[in-house]
Amino acid sequence: MKQQAAVIYGKKDVRFEKIPITEPAETEVQIKVAYNGICGSDIHEYLDGMDLAINSHPLTGKKVPLVPGHEFAGTVVNIGKKITKLQIGDRVAVEPMIACGKCAACLAGNYNLCSRAIGKDNSAGFLGFCANGGLEEYCNVAEIFAHKLPTDFPLDLGALVEPTSVAVQAVLRAGLKAGDNILIQGAGPIGLFTLLVAQAAGAHNIIINDLSDQRLALAKSLGANAVLQENNPIDLQQKVNQLTGNQGVNLAFECAGVQATLAGALNTLGQNGTLMVVALFGTEPQIDVRGLLKKGGRLLTSYGYANVFERSIGIIDNNREAFKKIITKKIKLPQLIDEGILALAHDKQQAKILVKLTN
Repeated sequence: MKQQAAVIYGKKDVRFEKIPITEPAETEVQIKVAYNGICGSDIHEYLDGMDLAINSHPLTGKKVPLVPGHEFAGTVVNIGKKITKLQIGDRVAVEPMIACGKCAACLAGNYNLCSRAIGKDNSAGFLGFCANGGLEEYCNVAEIFAHKLPTDFPLDLGALVEPTSVAVQAVLRAGLKAGDNILIQGAGPIGLFTLLVAQAAGAHNIIINDLSDQRLALAKSLGANAVLQENNPIDLQQKVNQLTGNQGVNLAFECAGVQATLAGALNTLGQNGTLMVVALFGTEPQIDVRGLLKKGGRLLTSYGYANVFERSIGIIDNNREAFKKIITKKIKLPQLIDEGILALAHDKQQAKILVKLTN
């Protein structure tokens, strides 16, 4: 039997093809994919070939052509011989990590930092980059990375578990405490998910800064206490000081990946504040270490996630209506490029676009 899929061959080369439906391995489950979300890394994968396995990946042995997509959820329809926890009919959200499970990072539980997961061509250790991902009707995934959802959990929200986990990991690593004042640089999907997770963690005043009127309006509707539209780091500092009684923020989350927003985030920190970098930068950023030092500040980074999917499912489950607002459009597979990837790249009214694969 064959299925419809998007297949990426390289930079700006995605084709819609009929490909075989393969049987799951002994420790895999086969998922009938309901929804797959599009994110910034998918844009770069398509436009630039970023993180895509051009050569055989060290863990999967696979290379292009591959099925992209790493934010997806669906229903288990087939199971391997050694499956012990999941059964046919279960709804699951997929954690798209590829990790060896044997290196020091993996053994310490930090499988998002697996030392063998990045290929020599910089290919990333994720489904959709070094193995087939969620932009196909049926996808086989390791049981340990298929997380069971509550029975009535909507599958469109299931596709949000992966990007929400990026925000959950960042908030946990930053050590956010109830009552903290925070700044979020960037009101794209990760910034908006960070907003909702920070609310769930008990943040007091949440300030979000972006240049897009549409995204700031969405942030406001999600409960941001203040929205700013400031690109100048010094002016941003002044405005944040006005909002915090010249105290600055306890935490600043860099979710935009631009030099000016990184500098602005640092400027807004109060004494002993923490700057958490979540975004990937297209060019090497610079940071004012002296300025950070004089604040007694901390610089932290958060890459991907590990061991937080269950927590993310719980947060979304308790805040379903808020998370639904981040879904701005649903499309079909043939619309992936024009109405999905390119729309997300250029239309600031879009936050999270989902591709509907099956019923």
